[in-house]
Amino acid sequence: MKKTILVYLSIFFLIFQASFASAQINKKADVRQIEVYCKTIDRLIKRHKNPQLVFADVSQNDKPKWRKFASEKSLEKFRENTETYTIAYNWQKNGRIVMSNFTLFSGSGDWVQYVYHYFREDGTLAKAESELRTFHGNLIVSQDFYFDKKGKLLKKTLKYLDLQTQKPTKPIDEFVDAHADFLKQTDYFKKTSKLPFAHLLKRK
Repeated sequence: MKKTILVYLSIFFLIFQASFASAQINKKADVRQIEVYCKTIDRLIKRHKNPQLVFADVSQNDKPKWRKFASEKSLEKFRENTETYTIAYNWQKNGRIVMSNFTLFSGSGDWVQYVYHYFREDGTLAKAESELRTFHGNLIVSQDFYFDKKGKLLKKTLKYLDLQTQKPTKPIDEFVDAHADFLKQTDYFKKTSKLPFAHLLKRK
């Protein structure tokens, strides 16, 4: 009886192990496909350096107030009198947003964060790249997130770089623990319909 149980347990373990290995292989394949797709978007942006859609949060309080600008120059002219601390530059393919680059920074200028969204043409997020540059610890915190079409996280990477040399560094654990929410927090949007300025896209 015990031998029979052991045999069944061994078979179950082998099946589980095989399923896990297969799932990992599939994840790696999905991530590779996402990387290939992102390169096509990068090439698109190289050909069309100026974003087709420019938005900024022009609110001067905690309640967001997004506004559409005709161009980068139009936004810069607006910023001569009123600063905006969250900006989104967008590129389209076949009339749909496939890249949305967010720039966020503090009024004091002690940090800036860039969040690059690679969207599929169906509006789902394929990859998000985040780069936080901060004088707190003199760090660059770089994170990559990969998602399947259902929004499930496939892979996440995290690395720290020295702000001056841009070489890999290892920050003090106590510092990272004390500032974990600030250093590792990344706001990204899993669908173009969830972008904070999505309501402005519908206007003609």
